[in-house]
Amino acid sequence: MSDFKKKLIKTATYSGVALGAAFVVMRAIAKKQKPKSEYADRPEEQNPMKGKKVVFVEDNNDPINADGKNGHLEAVGVCNHTPTFYEKYVKRGLDVVLSFGGMVVLSPLYAFAAIAIKCDDPGPAIFKQKRVAQSKGYFELMKLLDVGVA
Repeated sequence: MSDFKKKLIKTATYSGVALGAAFVVMRAIAKKQKPKSEYADRPEEQNPMKGKKVVFVEDNNDPINADGKNGHLEAVGVCNHTPTFYEKYVKRGLDVVLSFGGMVVLSPLYAFAAIAIKCDDPGPAIFKQKRVAQSKGYFELMKLLDVGVA
């Protein structure tokens, strides 16, 4: 075997081990942070509609919502959706693998964007935003701040 192939195999092995270790560490951190990001430690901030079937009731006396309509949500029952094998394992596995790969590939771009934001604004480069999950519970989404173009 040529010297180049040996170096290539050695580099690929070290890269694979490093990426695998990074994946395991990031997964452990994410599992530890999950209850906090889902507001499990702050029940007063959880969505009262979590786990319920809801309908939108139009009412002109209500304030305008994000969709530009007047109204509110009303619970009409309990959501009894049980995820299928595909939803629970296949789809989730693809999400984890593809998002990790995207983070690895795009990390230099994220670092550059964070540095550019920090140079433009003395505040934090990342902010947290409260969002509604598929099951109507809340979770925290972390976003890079927009860099203003003047």
